[in-house]
Formats: sequence, structure tokens, C-alpha cells
Amino acid sequence: MEKTILVAGKDMPDGKKFADGLSFSNRNILITGNDIDVPEPSENKDDETSEQMNVLKGETTAEWNRGSSLSARTLILQTENTYEKMDEAVLFFDEEYFASKADKMDAAECSRTCDDLISGYMYLTLEVLSRFEKKNSGGAPGKLVFVLQEGPCMVDALRSPVLRNGSNSIASPLVASAAGAFTSFAENIAAVYGDMEYVNIILVRGDKGIEAAKTDDSLAKWLGSYLDSVDELKHKLTAKKSISWVKPGTKSAGGFSLFK
Repeated sequence: MEKTILVAGKDMPDGKKFADGLSFSNRNILITGNDIDVPEPSENKDDETSEQMNVLKGETTAEWNRGSSLSARTLILQTENTYEKMDEAVLFFDEEYFASKADKMDAAECSRTCDDLISGYMYLTLEVLSRFEKKNSGGAPGKLVFVLQEGPCMVDALRSPVLRNGSNSIASPLVASAAGAFTSFAENIAAVYGDMEYVNIILVRGDKGIEAAKTDDSLAKWLGSYLDSVDELKHKLTAKKSISWVKPGTKSAGGFSLFK
């Protein structure tokens, strides 16, 4: 059965490859980003562009004001209004991507980082959990997925100067701290909510050195397949299993390959 997934964290157009990768797994996708103009589908299917095909597959963009709890709620409602339901939600933290966007460290950047890279994920997580509790209690659990795509930080660059060769974006103390907050928040949410009947919580952590996570589309293709394997489990995931990070490339939820 076709599922609907909300993807938040790496906004369009930068998140397009991730969204396209998920579309291979028979999912309608609502991804955060600025609204974009997409041409109407042509009557002649041979003339349809790739962007038009994405619309036909069910790929929609919605704005998300990360610093607003109301915007988090609106994002979920827009997902349901567009596709009638929300089965899954992915919160994507790409450390190197955020590092490439941060070029200074001052009071304004501190405030923006807290809103965009810490509070925003927290607001959206709580709204997703509330919605799953309301909609999924007594039925199939929804899936809440935290994806951490790790990148090098200043400490890593000091220990290994080769990282400063220009091919990597080095996370500032602000971005690195936000990644740490994302990690701790995800683990503790899994510990608190992992045994709840209405949600399966999955933590995914890797870097571009892992084959399945080299590109956003390969990571998303693997993730779609992995989430499908969760549906095949006889019992929902427990909190004890949920607090462990899954390595991209793991074949199925029944055969964990974990980071401790």
C-alpha cells in the first residue's frame, strides 16, 4: 500500500535527491522548502519532464519556519491535507550540509542555529508524536525517523589536517553542537516513546564513507527499503532497540547493524 512520508531538515531544492530516492519506494513525499513552480503535467506522457513526473509520483514542497511550533503543526496538517494521511516522518540532519551554510559565528548566528538546528527539530518531533498518538492508537504504528549524516568538525580537522583540503565543509562549534543536540534528543525521545504502541522510532547514523550513504539518493533508496522491512516485523520495535543507531546499508530491521 502506498505510504505518505514527511521529510524535514534538508530543504528543497537541496533535498531533491533525497526526495527522489524515496520516490522509488512507492511513497508520496512532502518535503520542506520554499514553494517552487512546477509545470502542469502534459497530456502527452512522452513530453513530461522529470519535474512533472515527480508531481505525478506525489512529491510536494511545503514551507517550514523552524523556529515556530505553530509552523510544525501546520506542516503536518498540510501533509495530511495533500495526501489524506501521514504514515512516516523523517527528520534529516546533514552536518556537512549545514556546515557549508554557516560562514560566521556571532550572536545572530547563535540564535539562528538554536532556532533552525535545535528547536525546530524538537517542535516538529513533538507534533509528529502527538499526531501519531491521535491517529494511530490501536492501529498500525507510524514511523518517526531521525537521520544523522555526520561530517567533520573543527576538532576532527585539528586532529587530521588533511580534512582541510577544501573537499569537506568543516562544522563550526555551533553546527557541531547542534549535531550533538540532535543525537542526544533523538536517543532520549526513543527511550521515552520507544515502547508506545502508536509509533516506531528509528535512528539512522552514517557518513559518506559508507557506500549506502555516499549520496542523498542512495541513502534515501536504502531508507525506503529499510522502513518497509519494519512493517514485516511480527512485533513493533521496543525502546531498547530504538535507542541504537542503525547503519545505512543494513538489510532489514530484523537484522540490525548498529552503532552503540
